[in-house]
Amino acid sequence: MWKKLAIIVILIIFIDPIYTVGKATVQQIITWATNDEIQTMLLETKDKIVDVTAKLSEDASIETATPTEAKHDEAELVATTALALKPEAKLVVTNAKEMADAMYAYYSSFSPTFEIQYKGSTQRIEQLVEEAYDRAIKRDDYVYGHISKHSIRYEYGKKVATIYGEQSYLMTPEQAAYVEMNVQEIVTTLNKSAKSDVEKVKAVNDYIVSNTAYTDNTKASPHSAYTVLAEHGGVCQGYALLAHSMLQKLGIETQYIVGYVGQEGHAWNLVKLNGQWYHLDTTWNDPVPDRKGAIRYQYFLVDDRTMARDHTWVAADYPKATSTIYSYYHDIDFPAQVGQQLFYSSVSDDNKLYVLDISTGKSKRVSSSRAQYIVYADGWLYYSNYSHGAYLSKIRPDGSGEQVLNREETKDLYVKDGYLYFVTDELKKMAL
Repeated sequence: MWKKLAIIVILIIFIDPIYTVGKATVQQIITWATNDEIQTMLLETKDKIVDVTAKLSEDASIETATPTEAKHDEAELVATTALALKPEAKLVVTNAKEMADAMYAYYSSFSPTFEIQYKGSTQRIEQLVEEAYDRAIKRDDYVYGHISKHSIRYEYGKKVATIYGEQSYLMTPEQAAYVEMNVQEIVTTLNKSAKSDVEKVKAVNDYIVSNTAYTDNTKASPHSAYTVLAEHGGVCQGYALLAHSMLQKLGIETQYIVGYVGQEGHAWNLVKLNGQWYHLDTTWNDPVPDRKGAIRYQYFLVDDRTMARDHTWVAADYPKATSTIYSYYHDIDFPAQVGQQLFYSSVSDDNKLYVLDISTGKSKRVSSSRAQYIVYADGWLYYSNYSHGAYLSKIRPDGSGEQVLNREETKDLYVKDGYLYFVTDELKKMAL
């Protein structure tokens, strides 16, 4: 009996330079006055951004071969590509939704191949496969973001079709399991201290920034959540995918966003709080070169207008972010949290020492000294006093008792096991 054959190939290729964003300051800063202008300017960049997203998402190229005729029994489906696929398992489906469920089951388990059998009319088989594929990859940004390359082909007769898939990922199934297990443990701990959704997002930002150095010199792929978590290094894609996983497990609605910084591809997150969307760029909140103990918030809960000064994305593909209610966080550098108080170096006031009441969003100056590398221990704030030679200094949280403790340039303060550690010409420590 004659049978028909068709091939569909969908390729998604992640290229390192797309995500290896140079984090030097963008030279040209563009400011738009109104949301309407932002929307217009961003949409004008769509053609350029599609060049990247075509390698990442649903814009991947699709080629359908002309069906050929071959004399075989319908029970036999003929392989006609040079690509030799060896499916690991087989599932039987009867519609596009079931097919999408099956595809997603394979993708989310990081399986290298799949074989899915479709039973039913094959008159619209090409559309069914495309619809199923589109549903599957849009189901979970975390899974979609880790697919590095894949192809799909199918063979069909009148009432049966077999869909074959072959795919590769930015991490192995074992690495994916490592992320799943450890992220769950981390967010369980974070949940105990975070009292609100805002604090949960802050905890994710702080964890990733304080434990990661921006680099593409890693053993595993620097683009994966695994590498950022296990090797404490990676690039923007890995930062954003790890943040996505952590935020989801904390119950925060989030989206993975792909765009540009200057001419280079970039990835970050959107988060939804109290019905409003905000941008979160953990990569750009991490100083480069890495500064121990330094966490930034300039790209924490940011609106579209602020983000668009140096980031570009296809605005129509993502929800709008218009709220500026958390803009007070953007003034914070070198934070040290004590209960609901956040002591920090003020970006807008020459790095002077300030305190933020997290519950009210109100800030005030603690000292006129320029403070960096701020830590807290046993009732004192310790910091590098850049008003006095970057010497090690301390002060009470209420602003009293400020004093200089040495006469050497000091940096990289941290507290461990009852000691204050800091760096002058060498690593030193002081009993607390």
